[in-house]
Amino acid sequence: MNRTNPFDEIEQFLGRASFGGDRAWGRDLRTTDIDVAEYDDEFVVMADLPGYDREDIDVRATEGRLTITAERDTEREDGDHEADRRYLRRERRHESTTRSVDLPGPVVDEDASATYRHGVLTVTLPKTADVADEGHRIDVA
Repeated sequence: MNRTNPFDEIEQFLGRASFGGDRAWGRDLRTTDIDVAEYDDEFVVMADLPGYDREDIDVRATEGRLTITAERDTEREDGDHEADRRYLRRERRHESTTRSVDLPGPVVDEDASATYRHGVLTVTLPKTADVADEGHRIDVA
């Protein structure tokens, strides 16, 4: 009888993404959904990060791997602040998410750019120009 480990299936479903990416687990299991698109001369990664400020987001490209990290404090001070409030349980204090993805090909890390609009982070990574991709033409005699 061939038995499989159900936890392997759960991990595969929840923790693995295409392109060799993985999701980092936080206390509250929050992850960032991404899309990776390939164009002629660049890769574009789009990540959903609703509710974060631009300053809360850190994007790094290193050796063919893109890592997106976002952190924020969910408690906001407003005019209705009670100094004598005592929390019995407090779970909304800090949120963070991290997502890494292996890029499908080599990129020029230094020329990468990112924009953040309406809760969507878009990272553009130019591909490394490689003459070898076209191959070498061999004349037939």
